[in-house]
Amino acid sequence: MLMHTYDAGTTRHFSTDSTPESLRAQLFQREMQSLFSVGLAVRSPEEKPLNAEVSGYFGRNLRFAAIRFSPHSTASTRTSNSPESRLLVSLHKQGAAVVSQGGRESRIEAGDIFVIDPSRPFHIEASEIYVHSVYLKPCALRQLLPQFDTLTALAIRCDQGPGAIFRSVLDGLFSMTQTMSEEIADDMSDALPYLLAPALRNLEKSSDKSASRLKALHRQRISRFVRDNLWDSNMDANAIARGVNLSPRHVYELFSEDDQPLMKSVWKERLALCRRDLAEPRLQVKTVGEIAYTWGFSNVSHFSRAFKAEFGVGPREFRKGARGDVLGAIGNTRH
Repeated sequence: MLMHTYDAGTTRHFSTDSTPESLRAQLFQREMQSLFSVGLAVRSPEEKPLNAEVSGYFGRNLRFAAIRFSPHSTASTRTSNSPESRLLVSLHKQGAAVVSQGGRESRIEAGDIFVIDPSRPFHIEASEIYVHSVYLKPCALRQLLPQFDTLTALAIRCDQGPGAIFRSVLDGLFSMTQTMSEEIADDMSDALPYLLAPALRNLEKSSDKSASRLKALHRQRISRFVRDNLWDSNMDANAIARGVNLSPRHVYELFSEDDQPLMKSVWKERLALCRRDLAEPRLQVKTVGEIAYTWGFSNVSHFSRAFKAEFGVGPREFRKGARGDVLGAIGNTRH
């Protein structure tokens, strides 16, 4: 079972050390939801079960925690859209992570801060890390920054400027854990969004253009990888993600605003190339199956059904018609 201790009525400490390995992630998620109102789905590598230790402050308005984690990934449970759902603001003290949300992806190093909205899809892939996290109610920050949702999952550098100010406040906040009264905690809870907003607003100056350029670059890389590997019947979103060194979730997000999903467009491109080759007189020596295999189809019957659904005629009938058109055109030129 998870171990709890309660200090001064407002601090919380728990560890997964004494919890069976198969239950650690589930119980950790339950505690985080209960104490800090953040819905997290946590997974660790099979060869290394989750280890986590949390020391936090749990007040009526202010909530924060120091967390030490073994390597893991975190995603949204997408179960909490209530006013109680809080934003995750994390200062990395040790270790690195890759965070993504809303088509944005950033590498977070020690000394960086990022913000995530757990009520929307997100993904974090982390090494062994130690973080200081504060959990803020979203309403105040959204009032200050209506465009806040476009600034999550971006790395806030804290070596100077507004980021450095917010980091120093967080460090001071954690040093006050044992002595802070509830009244001071409430005041700090009110002040934190006003201190975080300038750091996020500072990001906004460059984030739109840089995010747009990065998104276009990633899409070009993905399109190039897909074109070069259409022959591979095992190519799926996971293979594409590995090929371009992005997370599968980020790959999906990059194409989420298109009229059709990424893999559906891959399917259509393969069918279009098969149609082209079936109409090519110089490829008449190839069977329908050979052409289908050339462009990544591993089942001829499945290919034939898909081809007919896309073009209204089966591949063999299409080839006969295309050959007839060619012969007819040759006959016309002779006359």
